[in-house]
Amino acid sequence: MGYFSAFMLEVIVTTIIRIGVFMIWEPSIFSLTPDVPLIILPWTLREQSYRPKRITLFAADFAATCIAAPIIEEFMKLKVVQLSTKLPRNYCWRKVPKNESNGKKKKKRRTKYVLDEIVRKPGEAAVTNINSYASHMLAASLGMKFCDTTRRVLMYTKRGDAHKTFYAFFRGAYPIHELCGSMTALELAKRDVLGLNMPLWRMLLPAVLIHGLANLKGMKPIFKWNSSTPWSEIQISPWYIQDSSTLSQTISKCLPKLMWCIIMGRVLGYILKNYYMIGRKAVKRTTTFAGKNASFSAEMHTSALLKKTKKDKKDK
Repeated sequence: MGYFSAFMLEVIVTTIIRIGVFMIWEPSIFSLTPDVPLIILPWTLREQSYRPKRITLFAADFAATCIAAPIIEEFMKLKVVQLSTKLPRNYCWRKVPKNESNGKKKKKRRTKYVLDEIVRKPGEAAVTNINSYASHMLAASLGMKFCDTTRRVLMYTKRGDAHKTFYAFFRGAYPIHELCGSMTALELAKRDVLGLNMPLWRMLLPAVLIHGLANLKGMKPIFKWNSSTPWSEIQISPWYIQDSSTLSQTISKCLPKLMWCIIMGRVLGYILKNYYMIGRKAVKRTTTFAGKNASFSAEMHTSALLKKTKKDKKDK
């Protein structure tokens, strides 16, 4: 259900994005209406023998593939986890009244959401383990990946499609969905276990960034149905394919792939480090700072400021 919802939402958003881009750079395309309905116009340009400008195609594809699609897919993973299970937490969102006044000094009663600590029963222990966050988010990510990989592998069955087994294996081993889901799980644990004020956009930002880079490198979003260029998706080619490239050409081909492997390795290191640190801080909250929530929040805020200061000094 999550995969189908993500697919339909990406199709709708991509249609809106393409129409918007065409209105800016290619308004002449709307001369094809009303013979071609506006809602399907962005998807039938080839059939209408219309060739847009390169800047138009690039802008529309970049906005849909590298920005909109990663946001939708990572958000859908998070919603699947939130709707399918109730994760253990130390904090929850609570609605409180918010008084604001306009220019006529009349107060309008509004509400806002704040993080509030959950009151536990006597003898009930606080949450110090985030295994459930990681496992449930990985399950949602693997489910999304299973549906997408199965569809693409089953479509890569034409007579001219070579190395089907190689593609099927490495398409399933490409770990982008798992890495992005793990990063979202860590951000969710920071909010619900440690009590950090983590808005939704900040929670999804690391995963969306890596997912967007992967799509920029060639990985296809869900709404792109075809699998005619599978090697660009997994950034690897079968080792038994003959290549007549020179040494310099081989190096130029391998260098971007090597850099991408380094990025994925650093992302994995970030996940392992933060997984350990969140668990350690959660235990510290129930021992060293037991009953001292204000002190714990101040310590977390100070640690974040020190980390930011060190990063700024390194950048300089």
